Amino acid sequence: MSISHSPYVRCFWTGTLYLTNGKVMPIHCTHISTQMIEVEAPEGLQGSKLVKLELKAIHEGKTATLKILCDPQLDVFNEHNKHYIKLSYHTISNKDREFIKEFADAHS
Repeated sequence: MSISHSPYVRCFWTGTLYLTNGKVMPIHCTHISTQMIEVEAPEGLQGSKLVKLELKAIHEGKTATLKILCDPQLDVFNEHNKHYIKLSYHTISNKDREFIKEFADAHS
């Protein structure tokens, strides 16, 4: 079953970003779709080509821990002294993608 693209919507979920050098950072999501996610982090990607993201997702009272392997697309130091990081999904379960789709469709 292929899951269609969802709208790109504002999102305030929190989570953890794991870099390939072993660094672990708290992040919060700013935008999400079934294809991409944007997060704010205290530090940059430090050369990581693939990162693991764990998100504490919530939608209409349902909670889920989404575990996604991501390919970094952009890492910019922003005006809030945070790193704005755009990621595309490398590996994500259909269940997690469906949860994101429900959330995004409801918030578009």
